[in-house]
Parts: sequence; C-alpha cells; structure tokens
Amino acid sequence: MDSKPEQFPDTSAHISHHLAYEPQTATPSAFQEKTALAPIQRWATRPARPGLLGLLPAAAVILTTLGFVVVILCVLLVYQCVETQGGQGILPAIHKGYFYTVEDHKQSRDSKSHLWILTISNAATQVVAGTSAIIMALMAYRVGAEWLRLSKSPSNSSSTETPSPAQYGLLVRLLGSSSIRAILEASVYTARSWKRTRLPRMFRHSFWLATLVWVLARLVGLTDLWLHTTSDSERSTITLDELSPGPGPSWGVSFNQSICAEMKSTYPNSTSMSPPDMECLGPYEEFISEVEWGHKIAFDAMTNSTNAVFHVGLLEGDTAFVFPGPRVVNMSSENFIIPTFAARATCTSLNRLCDKDASTGFLNCTSVGYPHFPYIKGGGNGTLSTDRVVDRILGVIGDDLVGLEAGSFQSIKIPGNPVKIATQLQWETLEQGSVTHAQPASGAGTDLAVDDLQHPTLYAGCDLTIFDAFVRWDSIKQGWKLLNATKSSLERTATLSLPIVWQYATELMAANLMYTARRNSTAETMVALSQDLTTLTLATAAGFYTLGNAFEVTETETVLVARYPVLPIAALLLLLCAYALLASVIFLSVYRTADEAIIVPGPDGGFVDEEMERSTLALAQRWLTNPMPLVGHSFAGGDGQDGARSAAYSAMNAAYDGNERQTRLTIGLVGDGFGVAAWGQR
Repeated sequence: MDSKPEQFPDTSAHISHHLAYEPQTATPSAFQEKTALAPIQRWATRPARPGLLGLLPAAAVILTTLGFVVVILCVLLVYQCVETQGGQGILPAIHKGYFYTVEDHKQSRDSKSHLWILTISNAATQVVAGTSAIIMALMAYRVGAEWLRLSKSPSNSSSTETPSPAQYGLLVRLLGSSSIRAILEASVYTARSWKRTRLPRMFRHSFWLATLVWVLARLVGLTDLWLHTTSDSERSTITLDELSPGPGPSWGVSFNQSICAEMKSTYPNSTSMSPPDMECLGPYEEFISEVEWGHKIAFDAMTNSTNAVFHVGLLEGDTAFVFPGPRVVNMSSENFIIPTFAARATCTSLNRLCDKDASTGFLNCTSVGYPHFPYIKGGGNGTLSTDRVVDRILGVIGDDLVGLEAGSFQSIKIPGNPVKIATQLQWETLEQGSVTHAQPASGAGTDLAVDDLQHPTLYAGCDLTIFDAFVRWDSIKQGWKLLNATKSSLERTATLSLPIVWQYATELMAANLMYTARRNSTAETMVALSQDLTTLTLATAAGFYTLGNAFEVTETETVLVARYPVLPIAALLLLLCAYALLASVIFLSVYRTADEAIIVPGPDGGFVDEEMERSTLALAQRWLTNPMPLVGHSFAGGDGQDGARSAAYSAMNAAYDGNERQTRLTIGLVGDGFGVAAWGQR
C-alpha cells in the first residue's frame, strides 16, 4: 500500500451489534477486567478489490455435478450396444426403455459386466450429499451481504429484517450444517412464528434453501437406489463387420468351368455332338462316371456328409439350394451372402391321367405330353411285363426320353428351362404283418398316387427349373434367406440336370418315397417327390461346383451387455442438473456483490501489512456458518489481540486459546451478584 489508509471509526459494531452477547457469570468483573486490557484501536475500511467470493467451491460443485452427467451420457452412448439397442443414440433407448452397453470387449465364458453406471451414480450420490454444505456456505455470502446492508443503515423497517438471537442461532445451524435436525428445528420455529415477530427474509430464504438442498440430495440417493435395483446384465448376440481387403472368403457356390476343358483333354479323340459353347454335354460319360468328382463328391452331397464340401437344403419349403458344408465355414458365428444354384419342381401324378390298355393294363402317357412313357424294360424271354417296370428318372426332350439306360445318352438334346422330367418308381411287396400292398394311412382317403397292385408303382411328370441365386445366411436365426433367383442359361440347366437323368440318385429317391407313396395322399406324395427331385438334382451335380466368393461377411458374437432402465437414468441426470443449476444460481447471486475490505490494526495502534485486509462479506459469512467468531466475541482473551483476532484468516484463530488456568471454561449453573442462576459457561 503506497499510503496510509484513512482512519474511520470502528465499523465492526455494524457487523455485530445485533450479535453482541455477554454471558451472565458469577464474576462479571473478571470479564470486564480482561476486556479492559485491550487497547482502544481504530479500524480502516476501503472498497474491496474485485473478487469472486466462493469461486473455487462453487466451481467444484457445478463442474463435478455436471461432470457426472457428462460421464454417464458418454458411457451410455460410447459403449452403447447398437445391435441390441436397435440403433445409435438416445431415441432408440427411449423406444426400448433401456440403455444397453458393452463394457467388457474381452468376452469369454467368465465375462463380467462391470455396470460402470452404477459405480458412477453412487459416486455422484456421495458427492451431492457431501457438497450440500458448500451450497449453504455460498448462501451465507448472500445472507451476509443483506445483513451488512441492513446493519449499516438501521431503521424501524430494516430492524425487523435482521435476525433475532434465536433466529441467528438457527441460521448458523442451517447455513453451517443443513442437517435434518437443524431443518426440523427451523421448521418447528417457522410453524410457531405466528406467535412471534415477522420472520426476516434472510431466515425464510435460508430455511427453504436448506430444505431444498436436503430433499435434492435424498432424491439423488433414492434414484441411485432405484437404478441399482433395476439394472442388470444379460447375454446378447451382436454382429461385427469383418473388414478385410480384397475378395471375400471362398464360401460361395460357382460353376467349375475347368471341368469341361479337362474332359476334352482327357478324351481328345471324342467328337462332341453338342454346340461349341456347351462342351460339358459331349459324349464323356465314361469320364463323368469314373473320376472322383463324378461319384464321390455327388454321393457325399446327397447324404449331407460332414466331409462334403457342398450340402443341399430347402428354402421356403419348395426351393432347393446349394450351400457350403461345415468343413468350409463355421456357420455358428458367420453371416454372409453367397452366389449359388437353386431349383424348384412341380410334379403331377400320371397314374390316373395316362391312357390304360384294358387288356394288358399298360399305361400310355403320350396323350398327356410324355411320349414313350412309361418305360417298360423287356423280360428275359422277350416279352413285356409289369414286373419289369424299372426305376427311372428320365428327361423328356421333344419326343425323346433321355436316360433310359443308366449313364448314357441315346441322343444329344438340349432341354429347356424348366426341364421336363418323367419319373417311374416301383416297389416290392411289403412283408410286414398283413400289409401286402398299398394301404392308405388314416385320414388319407383312397386317393393314393400309386396303382393298387401287388407291386405299387408311381408315375409322375415334373417341371424342374434351375436358377442362379443369391442367399443370405443369418447365424443369429440359424437360417437361410433367398434374396434373388433368376433362371439359369440353357447350357447350365442341361449340365446340372445331367446326373439326375443318369440315374445317380434314382435308388435313393425310391427309398425316400417308399412309404410316403404307399400311405399318403396323391398331393402329399407329389410334394415329397418335388422336394426330393430338386434336392437330389442339385446334390448329384456337386461335381460341377467350385467354391466362389462370399460378400457382406459379418461375424456374430455373444457378449454380456449391461442393461440400464431409462427412467431412473433420466431422473438421476435431471436431479444432478437441478443441483448444479441451484449452485449456479446461488453463486451468480453473490457474484460481484459490493464488498468492503477491513484493514486490521496492529496491537500498537499501527496498521499491519496490506496482505491482512479482510473482506467484510467473508467475515459475515464466517459468523453465519461457524460458531467460533461468537465464542471469541463472548470470551475475551485480555491480551490486547481480540480486535485483530476477530478478523483472523482462519476461523480457528477467531477465539482466544490460552493456557492459563483462568482462561479455562466450565459449564453448569452460573449466577451474578444478585443470585440470578442460569445454565451456562464461565
């Protein structure tokens, strides 16, 4: 300080003249004796430097409380399980009623969900409960400013707005601790206030604020308990993209073009009767029948062997398709789209449609579009017999039947798409109990697809369509979905239907339909025949396939997700925001409040260092939150330091702390010289 500040009369009385209190003691002269030792000093005041009273504690409350809000939202949104949630963000969570988060990416059988939100909410509850005193301390600045203003200009109207001794005691408890006991005592006092003078505004505001802070803190605790009792974890299946450069894995089904070239190189002297762009239709029966891909691969596929590269399944009940076997891809966790081949068939029973010779019982299906059908193989003595109806799956191209003898063409013909198929199957007499012929099952009626002969015989005509298709595998639903199907080219159709008319699967089809044809209705038998024809057509052609590229490959993973209900989360966030808003409002009401600085005089009457300036608001706030100033004011030290001690920086230094015997306090009944007794200290 460059110059000595102007001396003013003692202004400390303005701060505390309503608080002056002299305890009644048995020896009042001792107190007067001690106070008389203090020299009369003059205090100086001037406008205080601009400052932000309570900035650090207020900032700590506001930033910490809002920080918990930000942390909770970040954890919920950053670790949100989008697949389980059904979308990213808050709206999908509101729609589902829960926030789903993945908090541990190292998933295993022993995975645990940390439930971090519960930890954060519990920490927020502890912070709110522990910082309520800070908000009340901020409120004490505001009350202190009003009290100072009223004390400097006393009047009849202002005197009713300053606290009485009882109200001051309650204010110290409300602003200093805000405990439930202090609030209850203030509530009782407020309820009885109609018998007393009007309650000062500062008392009413402090009481309602203390009540509001206490209720908010308890609501935060209850909301935290609500969140703890309703949150849990569950296992969920999520899908992860497999980001790998280049083409997708070889899980698809494509046509192996190299087989046709291999046929030509193996049989260079064979003259193909097929068009140049259909090299696989040449007279290479021996090659197809002898090499491994012609039989073994097809038989593995027909039985869906675990060693088979390709399997055949059904989609939508009537569409057969080819897909990779388990030795190729782990279908328990992978999702993908693959190109493949598919087939559909529509079959009609010919047993009742074809012309029947009355004398011989032979059928002739020429009139219904199947010339030279059925095929009756001649007996050993050159005669025809129904006992010699051989199982055949035949291709019908124009007036020709392809596949009369297993593994050979009688002529090279290119079928259309759909391929026209004629099927004839005959079974031996059953030797089980008394059943010796076809016998309808219960509820099937008498409409059987087979002739009621000693050797039940089935004749059927089918339209078989071959498709180039795309299918999707969903490991979560463990099922396939047909995405697209277009008719295959004539070359592809002719090639893929070759093995079935070369009788690769005729015996298997007869075995599959043996009991169905004998027992079920015509419609049910035709459905079973259509399904068998499509699946076996694609399975027997497995030697023509090669693995192709899959795309849109993703991986399904089962993870442990935390589940937090939206309502308690929203309630907790709103309460924390309300708490931070309340602290902000209190702080702004104190922000830049007019203040004065008191320069504390030294014991010799001079002024102490400039750094010893004290804010009147800070001192008033201390009187409203801490009993130490009142203790120091009531029990003088008698060492001449009480004046400076009253404005000490620390509240602990605001009261005399001597070691002499006469400075020790006792408690009990005390009295004055007139014998008036009271409970107190001396």
